[in-house]
Amino acid sequence: MATTTVDFEKQFAELGLGEGWKWDKGSWWLEPAEPMDVRAVAQKMLALEGRFVAITATERPDHEIRLDYQWDLNGNLLSFVAATTDNKKIASIVDLSPGADWAERETYEYFAVEFTGRATLEPLMLRAGQDVGVHLHKEEAAQ
Repeated sequence: MATTTVDFEKQFAELGLGEGWKWDKGSWWLEPAEPMDVRAVAQKMLALEGRFVAITATERPDHEIRLDYQWDLNGNLLSFVAATTDNKKIASIVDLSPGADWAERETYEYFAVEFTGRATLEPLMLRAGQDVGVHLHKEEAAQ
């Protein structure tokens, strides 16, 4: 099966994402020095007929959340690194890519990320009354 070769520098130049791609463990990664506009990336990926795959999250030392957005483009897995700002906030892409719905809801529940511009975040795993952010670092109570 042939895989289409993607000219990353050409296709992402207008987003300022043309440099810095790295191949690692079966995926192309881009971790830009400047904060990433996840909506602009989603719009570009959709224009190129890319398919949203997943969001993975980890808490950073500053307690903001690193988010890795994975997209499939012609059989190539592209991973864009973004981070929340302003107390765990980042723009939602669910209106652009409905497939991001579950991933955003799960990330909200497990890491307390607020996806701005989104109408609702229906519960997935948590029960009524449970606090969001169950995977965040918790300080141990003083003994």
